[in-house]
Amino acid sequence: MRSFDYIILAFRNLARQKTRTLLTIMAITIGSLSVILMISLLTGIRQSLVDMFESMDAFALVTVTSDPNSANDNNSLITSGNGSSESDGKKLNDDALQTLKKLPNVADATPIGGRINIETMKLEGQDKKLWASIISYDPETKVFQMPLEAGRKLTTNDMDSIVVGGRLVKTYGYGSHPADMIGKKIVLRMKMGGGTGPDWGPLPEKPPIDGDGKDWYEQHRNDNTEITATIVGVAQNSAMDDSQNYINIAWANKLMTQVRWEWDDSAQKACNDESKNGSRTDCRNITTSQKLVKDDSNAKSYGSIILKANSTKNLPGIADAISRLGYGVSTAQDMLDQINEIFTGIGIVLGAIGGISLFVAAIGIINTMVMATFERIREIGVMRACGATRASIRRLFTFEAAQLGFWGGIFGLGLSYLIGKVGTQIADRYATDIPIPIDKIAQFPWWLVGGVIAFTTLIGLLSGLGPAIKAARMNPVDALRYE
Repeated sequence: MRSFDYIILAFRNLARQKTRTLLTIMAITIGSLSVILMISLLTGIRQSLVDMFESMDAFALVTVTSDPNSANDNNSLITSGNGSSESDGKKLNDDALQTLKKLPNVADATPIGGRINIETMKLEGQDKKLWASIISYDPETKVFQMPLEAGRKLTTNDMDSIVVGGRLVKTYGYGSHPADMIGKKIVLRMKMGGGTGPDWGPLPEKPPIDGDGKDWYEQHRNDNTEITATIVGVAQNSAMDDSQNYINIAWANKLMTQVRWEWDDSAQKACNDESKNGSRTDCRNITTSQKLVKDDSNAKSYGSIILKANSTKNLPGIADAISRLGYGVSTAQDMLDQINEIFTGIGIVLGAIGGISLFVAAIGIINTMVMATFERIREIGVMRACGATRASIRRLFTFEAAQLGFWGGIFGLGLSYLIGKVGTQIADRYATDIPIPIDKIAQFPWWLVGGVIAFTTLIGLLSGLGPAIKAARMNPVDALRYE
């Protein structure tokens, strides 16, 4: 007989015992379902991350930090930091930027500002506050792209403008229409002690000259400064953390530069010097004044520096050169490898569950085929008497077992696809904080579809091989006499 004839005959034989066949196929379906969903989910999330990295051209980027021990802990390519390492004194400043730019195969470099002393932020007119995660960068950079959901990008003239992340937009109920956020005001709350403020806006309150200055400073120790910024854009959910918000690095330097009042003792010191020389004897009536002092030490250090390689194949060499200089290094590939390690662990657990289910399903196939063999002993004898060879009997039962696995894989794929679509709709509605495209998570590539069907068919074939061999070895005379 031809292979097609075996398939048709096997299908008819399985249809005789519809309930038993259906239950056996359901066991395979459940086992394949867990495996399919696991592979589909992990493949979809990984591909979504790869697509987001590629949209930023992130696989050509290297993030440099001051601390070599903390670089791999970053979960974002664009990250701020202290700008200096306490362990070896490494600093990220203009000198470091120029040094890194001169490394071989580095096409360009751009700084990312350090941490800004902003504690919370809120939409103007709202009471709910969010922890402030603000990154400052050079708007003119061509090292990386800043994809937007709405609005425009920052410019070098934007000294009080901000591009907000998706989390802030969703928190205030604008997730479905982010464009409505454009033009609204964000209130940034900075914790500054009395007599101290940022180099932006009005001068800080001047401490009193008369009275007890210590009491005044104690009373104003926890004073806050509120700064208003206009929303000009909404960042697109991407490999960058959607809780991050972005401002011009020039404005950030102003905010990080502290302006404070200090006592000006120059007149008192001059009088004391004159007293020592004998030219003046009474310094009791000297009035001590106050003067403004600017401290821009924080503004002179960068949180990180991002380098762009002239080719992705040169990225490992650049990373090694940076490591030899004593800086921390992280790349998009490093982040992807860490995510893959997590996914591998999850995949092993889910794979074990799916493997157990498939093992139980395989036992079910064996049981089904053993029962079919005993029920059809006389039929086997008749087929042998009519000229069927042992190979034909073995092949027929093997095709029946393989069909159980085949249909189990088909139904498992169909059910997985349905669950994936429903799950995507639910996640898209409720999982609003996930910074990756939900609609691309449930992936069913051709190799997964073909591989699952082939795998379940193989399991069915192997499970039915024993009963098929046993059926083929039956003595035709004894089979005809079997009651």
